[in-house]
Amino acid sequence: MEAKVWHFVEFGEFPVEEIDVEEVKDDALKLLRRVRVDMYETSRGTVMKLLDEYGNYIGKVVGECPIEKLTIGSAYQTPFGVKVTLDCGETIVGWLYLEG
Repeated sequence: MEAKVWHFVEFGEFPVEEIDVEEVKDDALKLLRRVRVDMYETSRGTVMKLLDEYGNYIGKVVGECPIEKLTIGSAYQTPFGVKVTLDCGETIVGWLYLEG
């Protein structure tokens, strides 16, 4: 029996499939270098909202880790596209949806 990973979103739960990070790492890092960042403060700290060139919300980072120090930790195929986790050191600090 195949194990499934479940991911919670605002609209309910859906299964996701983990994919090899190496397949999407270069694309994710290239996109990360092009994002526009809107920073704001919350009661939990600094949040960086990641936007594409059209102003669409495509990810976020929580905390003080600079964009240039982020690495790609894992990647998942979801019904909405490929989602990668953004790591700062050994800690997951955010996520990013890849284009297309």
